[in-house]
Amino acid sequence: MENRVGFTGLAVFVLSLSFLLLGIEKPVYYVMDEVAYVTGARAFLTGTGYSNPEHPPLAKILIAGGMKLAGDNPFGWRLAGAVFGSLTLVAIFLWTYLLLDNYLLALLAAFLALLNNFLFVIARVAMLDVFYVTFVMWGLVAFTAVLTLDLSFGRRRILLLATGVMFGLGGACKWNTIVTLAAVALVVVFFYLRDSRHVRQIGFATLVVAVLLVPAVTYCLAFWIQCYRFHRPFTAAELVSMNMFIWRFHVNCPGPPALDSPWYRWIFRTSPERGMSYLLGNFVVVWGGFLALLICVWRFCRSLALPEGLVTLFYGVNLLQWVVIPQQRTMYYYYYPCTIFLCVAFAIVLGATRERRVLGMRPIVIILVMASVFFLYCYPRMAALEAPYDCALGCWN
Repeated sequence: MENRVGFTGLAVFVLSLSFLLLGIEKPVYYVMDEVAYVTGARAFLTGTGYSNPEHPPLAKILIAGGMKLAGDNPFGWRLAGAVFGSLTLVAIFLWTYLLLDNYLLALLAAFLALLNNFLFVIARVAMLDVFYVTFVMWGLVAFTAVLTLDLSFGRRRILLLATGVMFGLGGACKWNTIVTLAAVALVVVFFYLRDSRHVRQIGFATLVVAVLLVPAVTYCLAFWIQCYRFHRPFTAAELVSMNMFIWRFHVNCPGPPALDSPWYRWIFRTSPERGMSYLLGNFVVVWGGFLALLICVWRFCRSLALPEGLVTLFYGVNLLQWVVIPQQRTMYYYYYPCTIFLCVAFAIVLGATRERRVLGMRPIVIILVMASVFFLYCYPRMAALEAPYDCALGCWN
């Protein structure tokens, strides 16, 4: 089974990357905030200029890597994002498999994530979210392996340390990584106090190092690359200065009012974000996934089941963070990480309907067909196809 899962993960990566790269050079102009991050990436390539210091450096370094390989052009700007979008799908497949121990449901979750519109759009623009979410999901894969697999304590410790590295890398792309890391720390405390899932046997010191110290050190090392590239001193004072600038920028920067979208409107939004490749969540996936999440909450309250509990927790912290984050503007694409957990919640709930029939068809098949139709309807605009193909399946007014 391990060979089958590994081969499938590789196939998911190759096939999804081929799909995401198809026509990725369109549009030829900057989408949303690409201009800021591509400019920052150029600065890393030349060692001079404006490096977009209002965000941590790692995502811009990765974008620069794509530009180094494929050139300073729309394809090069977006190449790294497509690679990381495919890696995210692999992580979703593996994480769901670890939670449910079910190969088909793991594939279902990955396929729903590909169809949810968010991953397709965000993996095809040179922005930060695709990178930090990839590291978060791989961190969850490592962490969940610690909780669910029959491993030696040495391997559990290694995986837990790898969890810390992944979250440190995610934070070095975008600070929002911290909320999921905090949720992971909460889970660690919960199982440590209950003396279950082998967490206490790992050792208190290892837990503290993996969840707190390793992410912090990994995060700081990304700034060492920035300091080295721009000939700045890598000191504690410099680190504090750079991070205080990031904090002040996000607290004080108002952002574009036209794109402001309160977090509570994201769940059932019905109009596309035209400035972001006509992004609109697939109603079948994100609305159905939200209903599935409510079922997961109910199941968790009854049985404290691990899959339902983790999906509910990670969705909740990624959505409700926007209640407390002191940022003046929020945008619809910030809902992206939440939609991933909705896809997994959908797979969890649909797993209980595998033997049922509706009009002679399994519910899973019906959902996949409906989600595919909605995705195809949105595809021409999301992929920036030119006339007459942009409205081949209908147009938004």
